[in-house]
Amino acid sequence: MRFVLLDETLTDRGFWFSLDGVDLELFIKNPVMYWMHIRPSSWENKDEQWLPIGRWEDIKVELINGIKSITAEAVFDEKDEFAMKIKDKVDGNFIRMASAGLWPLTISDEAKYLKSGQTRSTLVACEMKEASIVDIGANRNAVRLYDEARNLINLSSGSGNEVIPLLNLKLEINMKSIALKLGIGENATENEILHAIGELLSLRDSQNVKIEQLEGEKVAILLKSPAVTDENKAAIEKLAKTDFELATQTVKALEAGKEKPKPERISDFMKKTANLGTAGTGEKKWEDYSDEEKVLMRDEDTESYVKLYASYYGHEPKL
Repeated sequence: MRFVLLDETLTDRGFWFSLDGVDLELFIKNPVMYWMHIRPSSWENKDEQWLPIGRWEDIKVELINGIKSITAEAVFDEKDEFAMKIKDKVDGNFIRMASAGLWPLTISDEAKYLKSGQTRSTLVACEMKEASIVDIGANRNAVRLYDEARNLINLSSGSGNEVIPLLNLKLEINMKSIALKLGIGENATENEILHAIGELLSLRDSQNVKIEQLEGEKVAILLKSPAVTDENKAAIEKLAKTDFELATQTVKALEAGKEKPKPERISDFMKKTANLGTAGTGEKKWEDYSDEEKVLMRDEDTESYVKLYASYYGHEPKL
């Protein structure tokens, strides 16, 4: 049965392998197969140790569904009882996964090696040490790594051994474009760019202070309108600080709707001043009224107007 040992898809640990950098020389010379990457820890109690369960043949790099992959044929040790149990599981399609054991040599976080969704550096060079049959891989492609002491590296998120480091996702900024936007020349140094930015920030703060002062003065002038009373002043002031245009429209509407005092009717005026006449007569004479009052009297109290006019001129007026 042929297995995919390694490919270039992104693992669920957030990194991937460039197969152009995988050294297969030693693995091809000694294509050992383990179960779950378990190697004998010592030769003590060797009968209790899990020895290799087979080997790999016809190891090659090929495209599987358009993805560069390392594949190989599994050959089980038919004289090993445990190996035959694993083979039976494979033949019965109960186990379908293999996993490469690799020793990292070179990692990179260069942009040309990054894929969408990647969170760890790319392993661009490594050496394959072994490949195992596994039940469930620790990641999508069941990859295993070894450290320099040839110990299996745990890639689980909680482990302390982080051979493949997290990417340092730095935002690449075109400093030349920024310098040109600031108007200081494309060859400006970082310090010159920072200084220019600092000056802009200071100018912004100064302008903000002036704007606040002007807005305060505008609000103060608006509140001097006769339409602003003690009852509505607080509300108009609050509105003016958030929407000055609307506050201005509101005050203008109040000013337009404010009633002007109506002129006093001449008849009421005459009644009110009936006892203020000259010579103690208790009546006002024609000459006691102003011209405006005489006009009002003519329009509103014609009878009194005619009487006073005739008493002064000796004949009635022509109305």
